[in-house]
Amino acid sequence: MSEVYLGRGESRRMLRLGKLLGEGASGKVHGVEGGFAAKLYHGPEEARRYEAKIEAMLARPPELPATMHRGASYPQIAWPTAKLHDRAGSFIGFLMPEVRFAHSTSLVNLLQKNSRKLEGISDYYGYRVLVARNLASVFTELHRAGHHMIDMKPANLRFYPAMSWMAVVDADGFSIAGTNGRIGALQLSDEYIAPESWKRKPAELGLEQDLFALAAIIFQLLNNGVHPFAGTVTGSDATDLQTRIVEGLYPYAIAPRPSLTPSTASVHRMFRRQTREMFDTAFLTARRPSAAEWRDHLDELVAQLVPCSARPNEHVHFGAGCGFCGHEARIEAVRAVPRRVVQPRSPVSAVQPRGALFAAQAPRVARPVRAGMPRQPGILHPLPRKRRSRMRFVVGSSLVVALLAGFVVGSDRLLQEITARQAFAATAPSPEPSFGGQITPLPEPIEYRILPPSGGEAVEMREGPGAEYPALGVAKIEEALLGSGSAPATDGSLWILVTRTGGISGLVPASALIARTDIVAPLDCPAGKVCDDGTLVSREHMIGIRYLELLGRSNAAGRAKLEAEQRDWEVARIACNTLARPAECRSDISARRSGVLDDFAIGNLR
Repeated sequence: MSEVYLGRGESRRMLRLGKLLGEGASGKVHGVEGGFAAKLYHGPEEARRYEAKIEAMLARPPELPATMHRGASYPQIAWPTAKLHDRAGSFIGFLMPEVRFAHSTSLVNLLQKNSRKLEGISDYYGYRVLVARNLASVFTELHRAGHHMIDMKPANLRFYPAMSWMAVVDADGFSIAGTNGRIGALQLSDEYIAPESWKRKPAELGLEQDLFALAAIIFQLLNNGVHPFAGTVTGSDATDLQTRIVEGLYPYAIAPRPSLTPSTASVHRMFRRQTREMFDTAFLTARRPSAAEWRDHLDELVAQLVPCSARPNEHVHFGAGCGFCGHEARIEAVRAVPRRVVQPRSPVSAVQPRGALFAAQAPRVARPVRAGMPRQPGILHPLPRKRRSRMRFVVGSSLVVALLAGFVVGSDRLLQEITARQAFAATAPSPEPSFGGQITPLPEPIEYRILPPSGGEAVEMREGPGAEYPALGVAKIEEALLGSGSAPATDGSLWILVTRTGGISGLVPASALIARTDIVAPLDCPAGKVCDDGTLVSREHMIGIRYLELLGRSNAAGRAKLEAEQRDWEVARIACNTLARPAECRSDISARRSGVLDDFAIGNLR
């Protein structure tokens, strides 16, 4: 690596770069002493492309300072703090606070019970409400500064599990408000694109795209990981999530279309009326709640959570009965009914939308900001809101104090819940997907990918082990699937219960899957181009073996980091095959990958 300087001219100071922390499409990130990181762009052309954006980011940073906990600093966002130059004074990158991946994890891991267990994250529902609040708080300040994330989805967001605080990275990919106009974003992901944003370029999008994606993620955090446009499809309704977004097929509305059926994992009926109204506004109108409105509302919900008398260590609700107990009661009712074979239903999947149908934009109506609640001592809290005139502190988890004091729901309410469960079990007209009674849990969750030779780029996820069961969704070849159990089909074949990151679970044939840790050979080799290079194939194979070795010796945080980097490497290898000289491209990224694995071993394993 060439010399890197902070500042220019006589006052410049040379930085001592630490180990390589990561590498993406635009550059590499190295650790720097003092809790900082340096992002260095791939060459002069890439640096010129980003220089004006970094200058704009330095001129208008959001009010999101790092917070301290037990003597350690936890940045809420990796925002640029200074430009970096080479010896000649040319811009080559920027300095930023280091978000330590060993202390943070992807927001995807909070959405599903299996992934929470795998990562050692609390399964307490109130914790997810608190994370949703802190997510809204971060975007309140980002939007106040005039910036937008645009490519907002759970996989692109991180948080600190020990504190519930957000850890936002890759900020130089955001849409930035500059002195001479906006500098747009470059990326956008299906399943979180607002209806009016569909088929528009990322650089053209702004606040409304952020508010739609923010509402979708908050919905998932509050609703068992279920995507707001997921559900059972009937008739001629669209089956993929993005088309359902475009066509407004939202099954969780206060007054949904008769043809729309919510996911059986949903607990949306226990939400407070105001919460449901805000989600309806976000997904069915052009006037979406702002991040500040979500933050204020979630503040209220955190303070109003009521522990469930049946399972107070995991279940809480908002005062109208426990939705989780109701969900479990439905599962038990289904288990008591003999399963019948029914015709497959159309799945909700993720393919290209058919078209657009959306109302015109309406002017925003501001909602008053509510006063905060006092803090409780000795409890981790959401980060305080930053205000221009004063700072407000909010109750973090007052319900924890109630739990410690032995708080329980009144006997009349408990009786109502028990009566309702008994009534449902006695009158349930037809079974809902539960996978109950057939699934043998795996010793520990396993990450899978769709096996390319399985017959296509997608596999249907079914309600039971066999093609005769209804289809609940579609798993695509590029998706990571978390397997939690297995079940035999009537023909003797084995089926695996998997969960998509979008919140849909179902059974797929084991023959269509490959365990993530088994992917050690090149994913594809265009004939006459790459596979003829024996040295390259051998190097890639050795990278796979080295990766598996490190994976087996790492803790949960280390495994998450390794797996994310390995996925990025595999995607990059596939992209190389589209170039005129794929072997050179793959050789270069494989050499870098070997170095990253070596640095990981030195820095994380003793």
